[in-house]
Amino acid sequence: MSETFLWRLQRLLHGRGNSTEECVHDINHYMFYRFSIIPAVVISILLAATSTRRKLLSNFMGGRPGLIFPMDTMTRSARFSYSCAFGAMAFLVYLILKEHKFAFEYNGPVALKTLIAVLSMFIYGMVYFPVFASLALATAFSYLLGSLYTWMFLVVDVYKLTECSFNVTGRVVLLVHALPRLLCLAYLSVSLPFRFIRACKKQNFILPTLGEAPYCETLEKIKDSYQGKHVRRLLRKPDVENEAKGMIANLKLTLSNLADQFIYHRQSGFRFPSRLLSVMFASASVIYVVTVELLALLLHVYQEIKTVVAVTLYTSTFVPTIFMPTTFTEKHYIATLIIGVVKWSMIVSVSMACATSFINILFMLSSFRTNLYALYRGDSSQIPPPSAQNAASLCVGSIKYAGFQVAYIFWAYIISMCLYLVICFFLSAIILSLLHGYSDWLLHVVSQIWPSVISALAIMVLQMVLAKCIFLQGDGRHLRLDNRRFFFIFTYFMFFFNIFLGLFSCLLRILKAMVIGVMFLARLDCSTLPRRFEFFDPGFAAYQGYIHLEVAHTHPVVNVFIRLLAALSRSRSLSHTDLNTEDLKIPIYSQHKVLPTNVSARFHWHVLYTLLHNPT
Repeated sequence: MSETFLWRLQRLLHGRGNSTEECVHDINHYMFYRFSIIPAVVISILLAATSTRRKLLSNFMGGRPGLIFPMDTMTRSARFSYSCAFGAMAFLVYLILKEHKFAFEYNGPVALKTLIAVLSMFIYGMVYFPVFASLALATAFSYLLGSLYTWMFLVVDVYKLTECSFNVTGRVVLLVHALPRLLCLAYLSVSLPFRFIRACKKQNFILPTLGEAPYCETLEKIKDSYQGKHVRRLLRKPDVENEAKGMIANLKLTLSNLADQFIYHRQSGFRFPSRLLSVMFASASVIYVVTVELLALLLHVYQEIKTVVAVTLYTSTFVPTIFMPTTFTEKHYIATLIIGVVKWSMIVSVSMACATSFINILFMLSSFRTNLYALYRGDSSQIPPPSAQNAASLCVGSIKYAGFQVAYIFWAYIISMCLYLVICFFLSAIILSLLHGYSDWLLHVVSQIWPSVISALAIMVLQMVLAKCIFLQGDGRHLRLDNRRFFFIFTYFMFFFNIFLGLFSCLLRILKAMVIGVMFLARLDCSTLPRRFEFFDPGFAAYQGYIHLEVAHTHPVVNVFIRLLAALSRSRSLSHTDLNTEDLKIPIYSQHKVLPTNVSARFHWHVLYTLLHNPT
């Protein structure tokens, strides 16, 4: 639990002048994670002993222990469990960035704090390594150890919530602040035991497969997989959509298409990668925690400022002016009004920034699916093809993507909050000036600019109407000129007017670029730079590497094709083994027809040709 957050909460609930005891945890943060390294290393060694080495000294000690990994970055299984594991660990990263909560106390030179932060990240990662490894190995033994290990973290976190003496409001605020981490640990505490029971039913006790076992799938299992459903949908004739009849039906269809285009919608037969969902969930958890802490800080600062202003109004004297009244009531009213504007502007800006971040996360999920399907089809109109960069750069980009995405979402949240705050202050100043009778300046500004605005709009509408009705053939449906003489004359005179219009258009372009750049800062799926300069955008380069590596290893058509070949090869080997058993009374040559050599060679050539022309 954040100690700074607890201190602010105590000051807010007990008041500024009351002396309250500082909440000190019985379980020290630094000691807990330092001692947690011991069970983490022991569990990791036990899990590694269940795996075997493939190349290095494979005959020594039976090939054990082997190298285990925390997560298969290409997997689609255990998505919610991985997301909760990342969500629980993301809070520690936030503590390092915000409160410099390293794995051990450090008071040395500031220049070495970065090295200490990196070392702390490694220690925290090692502490949570058994949770990820238990999900990756997917055995009853790993699930059992992972369950016990996760229960330890859940018990410690629940105990920390009950240490400090708070009233009901304080307890609720603490629970809301710690809700993402508690929910993540609670889900893992329930999910891992269920996976343990399922692994026992499948008799998968100790030895993991790690995705390296030969395929033993049937045709029905391949067809029912999400990749098989995708291929079956490609082979089916697309459904013909009936045209909507009537104004209400057209309106419903339009709204539905807009919702599908701009808001996330579920699509059957598609699974998001576990890594992508984990990154997005961790980002959402960090944004949630930051929002709760900012709102608590806002209420604390509001109470402090309110007290200071009240004391200042009682003790200070002001020179009477037009803008500064002399009576205490008027001064108190103005001070309360200004403080209220600041308070509600902060609340609105923080809430809007949080909502914008969550909406951007949904947009990125929908955009990833669209880009992934486009690359499956070979469409590189949105994402540059993999040939535009070398393979090493794409691999490095894939490694960077997860960390970059969380950091970009966090920075976009902070910057958009500042932008919303400026907008709220500006609108509040205009509204308050109008409510208190200061409207002459606004009328003066409107009277000065309205002729220019009306003229610009009229000329723009005139150009559009003339282009559709006079200058182009077929009422503007075809890009073929008509009435060329009139077109040449009109173009000549519009040259002078469009110079002045272009001056204001350039300012609007700069403003739009700034606003869109801030709004799309969190989205790595679209670069904020022009297409020719996208290579200068490190975030977009990381997204390119991630999605291209995903396409190269998870193409559903290629995977289903290879799985079908593996299933066919296995069925042939089984039939060949059955025919050579001594139990068969029928001669083999009468039941098993050997394929001619040329047919077998032709089959292998077709397989090689297909794989060479489908590198993904």
